[in-house]
Amino acid sequence: MPVLTFTRRRTLLTMFLLCGISVALMVWEVKIPQVTVRSVFLFFLYPFQWAWSTSVRVVGEAAQRIVAVGEAQKSLSEAETEIRELQTKLLLLSQLEKENEDLRTILDIKKRVTYESLYTRIINKSLDVTSSRILIDRGIRDGVRRDSALIGYTKEHGFYVVGKVVEVNVFTSVVELLYSENFSMGGMLSNGALGVVSGQGGWHQYCVMSYVPNEALVEVGDVVSTTSESDIFPPGFGIGVVVGITTSLRQEFFKRLYVKPFFHVMQAQSLFVLKWTPQEEGGNRE
Repeated sequence: MPVLTFTRRRTLLTMFLLCGISVALMVWEVKIPQVTVRSVFLFFLYPFQWAWSTSVRVVGEAAQRIVAVGEAQKSLSEAETEIRELQTKLLLLSQLEKENEDLRTILDIKKRVTYESLYTRIINKSLDVTSSRILIDRGIRDGVRRDSALIGYTKEHGFYVVGKVVEVNVFTSVVELLYSENFSMGGMLSNGALGVVSGQGGWHQYCVMSYVPNEALVEVGDVVSTTSESDIFPPGFGIGVVVGITTSLRQEFFKRLYVKPFFHVMQAQSLFVLKWTPQEEGGNRE
């Protein structure tokens, strides 16, 4: 009996409790959110929407960066092209400035010679040390004639003998150099002693001055110049410098001088063809 009574009481208590809760909910108007199919769909769809929007944004930003990189590369390429063009113009300007400077130098040198002359250049600087001839860029059309004198100029030696024209073409001429075996001319020392200067060939590239009187005072380092007796070279042009002195065995009354020419084919820069004849007067230089 007591057990049955407790069970009945518990049932009644449970029923009263549920009723109280129901009444409290109705009084307080508590609303429980409703779950719909649309809300559930949107809940599961949101991660995909976020991933898609993020991917689109990333792709868009990447595309913008690619476009920006392409534009930067294009600008860089244009800048490099402009730099190359400026470098080319600068090089041309430097060449023009050098040509102008060389032209001023040539004109200044030419003013020092009162003889009529033509500036010329060597157009076949051969590396063959045995060569005794050169080709210059002046010919018949420029008024060059056979046996015209070719002279050079340096600040160190002034005007000096290079050779003589032996063959003339329309646009070019062949010059026999002063150290050729076929070349000879009169020479004079600074003390007035005379002799004959002869070339010893392209291999040696030096000259010998013969028939110098034994009584002539000669020292190594003396300068040999042209004489007034030549029909090709005006007087006073340098030939070379004495580098050795011997006595001729066959000509016991004369000295034999070894002369190093001022001219060197690989160093020649300012060369002039002289239009000179012995009959001309007033051919003085500074």
